[in-house]
Amino acid sequence: MTEYKSMSKLAIAIASLLACGAAQAHYLWIEGADGSAKLYFGEAEALLKEKSPGKLDNIKGPKAFTVDAGGTRSLASITRTTEHFAIGGSGAAVIVSEESLDVRDLGKNGLGIAKQNYYARSGPVRGTALPLDVQAQGPNTYAVLYRGQPLKDAKLEVIAPNTWMQEHTTDAQGVVRINTPWRGQYVLHVLHVDKTPGEFGGKKYDNLRNHFTYTFIKTEGADPGPAVPPAHPME
Repeated sequence: MTEYKSMSKLAIAIASLLACGAAQAHYLWIEGADGSAKLYFGEAEALLKEKSPGKLDNIKGPKAFTVDAGGTRSLASITRTTEHFAIGGSGAAVIVSEESLDVRDLGKNGLGIAKQNYYARSGPVRGTALPLDVQAQGPNTYAVLYRGQPLKDAKLEVIAPNTWMQEHTTDAQGVVRINTPWRGQYVLHVLHVDKTPGEFGGKKYDNLRNHFTYTFIKTEGADPGPAVPPAHPME
């Protein structure tokens, strides 16, 4: 695992900019909670939040649930706005799944015939809440799980409050230890490609591309400084 080093603000900015240029992968993530949760589509490390009309409309049918402290899950309202999906209801956690997207031919990108699923969570949930999930194992320690089983060698991205992004790799037990030196919002992102063929909506696919994010707030730590804008305009 890579450890955070003591870095100057300039070095942080450079690392962030390089990460933004390399990621180029959209996903869903949640910000806020307790009746004011917002679901975004884009790339948090690039300060990219898609809008409607536009690429936000590619997300057709997300489902949202709130989870109370006792673990009871309730269906939440979810409304598309021009910049995000507004999620109603309150609870200790919010979970979102988007499994309605059609099978697509991504062969020109070297990704084959793929079905894409997006999952997002904020706040703690007892047990595995989604097919792809990240569960806390202790301070700054997480396990990446797919269908309840640990994922070895999974790549977990940590997007810090200042958009600096770092990648970690899980061990044989699917566990990874991260670093959170600054206070503020963190987004953990995992992409897992399941190469088991299947069919959805009458169309066959040769892989499932599952994205998951977990958002949490750290109340203590150093001042992260301002968020670093992307080095280049995002397409």
